Amino acid sequence: MARKVFGDSLKNAMGNAATAEEDVDLDLKRTSPTVARAQASVLEEDKHATRLIDPSAVRMSAVMDRIDPSDGLEELVSSIREHGQKVPILVRRTQDGALEIVYGRRRLLACRELGQKVRATVMEMTEEEALIAQGVENNARQDPSFIERALFVAGIIRELGKTDETRKNAQTIAYRALQIDESLVSRMNRIATGIPMELIQAIGPAHGVGRRVWEKLFRLCEKDASRAREVAREIPRTLPGPERLDAAVTLLTTTKTTPPKAESSERVKIGRKGNRITIDVDADLAPRVEDAIRKLIGELLDRGQHGPE
Repeated sequence: MARKVFGDSLKNAMGNAATAEEDVDLDLKRTSPTVARAQASVLEEDKHATRLIDPSAVRMSAVMDRIDPSDGLEELVSSIREHGQKVPILVRRTQDGALEIVYGRRRLLACRELGQKVRATVMEMTEEEALIAQGVENNARQDPSFIERALFVAGIIRELGKTDETRKNAQTIAYRALQIDESLVSRMNRIATGIPMELIQAIGPAHGVGRRVWEKLFRLCEKDASRAREVAREIPRTLPGPERLDAAVTLLTTTKTTPPKAESSERVKIGRKGNRITIDVDADLAPRVEDAIRKLIGELLDRGQHGPE
């Protein structure tokens, strides 16, 4: 029996699906009854059947919902090896005929790792419908990460909102997918795009940490983006995610002081004892100082030979 893929929230969000099916029915009626029945059967099977698919034939989608889907994958690989894949993934068939993941990326990667076929439900879906389905499934997780949800929002707006006209629709898709307030969509997008990606990756999902701390980090990154990228290399990777986030905030809050430049008088020191003059200079200045002294001595000796004018 095929797995029930969507809840009522997703069905409501994809209200135009019925119209698309009606258009297909009209196309089928124009062909012979036998061909029409065969095409309808294949189409229906392609929409709802659960089948085994070569995981290498399924491509990743442009909008990711995890910072690193392969993180901690070993446990899932072991589980599928021992007990099999219990829950199918969802893929969609794109306009060019390719199969693209909607959700279940970790199960897909685990089956790739095991070298076995992945059990999948195949459906015909638009990109917008796929993103809503992906968001609804993500909301069902026990411990969704705020920053991963924010990155998901930013990804939807990046892919679907490339112009001013399409941006509003992209924001609508985002709040329907995550079932959040529309004003929070804009805030999450600013946070996800305002923190350098290398810093987000250095911190990781930081499960259990809410919006306020991430928003504080975003404000600090706004003030000094170049310093934020430096901090990404300074965070200890041995710390848990929430502590890495705290470390990033602390490092950006603390002003990094640079040693003051040495005064020129400190870089060249001249001493005299009796008829002996000593000159101590920095190594980088030594060649120039030596040339200047030789030139000056030459000029003094020349003036001494010709006498006062």
